[in-house]
Formats: sequence, C-alpha cells, structure tokens
Amino acid sequence: MTISIHDGVLIGYSVNFLENELLLDIETVADEIVTVTFEDYLAHYFDHVMAGSILFDIEEVDLNTFFVGNREQFKSHKLYAWPICYDDTNELEKYLQKNNYKCYVISASLGLSGYVFAKTLKSKRK
Repeated sequence: MTISIHDGVLIGYSVNFLENELLLDIETVADEIVTVTFEDYLAHYFDHVMAGSILFDIEEVDLNTFFVGNREQFKSHKLYAWPICYDDTNELEKYLQKNNYKCYVISASLGLSGYVFAKTLKSKRK
C-alpha cells in the first residue's frame, strides 16, 4: 500500500550528519506516523519552518529544470560554499549529476517548503 503524506502534518525533522540522512516525521490524514528518510543526504533548504506545517507533496524534480528556476539563488550561496565549494552553478549542477544526487522539492499547503539534495528517499510507517 502506498504511503500518502498529502495533507499530513509535519511533527518534526532532524538531520544526522554522521549518517548523512534527513528525516521528516509526518502525521498523515489516516492518523499514522510516517518517517520520510532522505538517504545519502547532501543538503537542504527550508523556508517557512513552523509548527503545524501541512505538507502537500514531496516530488523528485529534474536537476536541469530545478537549476533553470533557481540558478540566481545558487549564485549567492556560492559565497558560503553551500552546498559544496564551486566556482559557478554549472559546476555544482554537474557535481550533483555525476554523483547521482536527486532534488526533492517539498511543497506545503501551510508552512515548511523547500528542497533536499539526496540520493534516495524512503517512507516508512512507525
């Protein structure tokens, strides 16, 4: 059975840098607790972080498409060597592709939204 996080309420999230993973704990509309794990995690960028965030979806998006809409943001992140050191955004994009990173975009009806760079995503009921 597919696990749906649509309209689920974000309980919390955590990052384990030693294990290279980011976890989202979500209470679904079916009153289940689901943990979404981003494995081989590189970095994330979240906006509007707040209690009671209602998630709409987590979608894997094509890196080329993602960079078309976000290239300017990464030009400013370059000054902080985020998410890695790079000379220009093309270098960053190639690094992500070469190392098999994916971009997962998190959209919300309310609250937390953003994206995660990781190699895989898994969902599991607690």
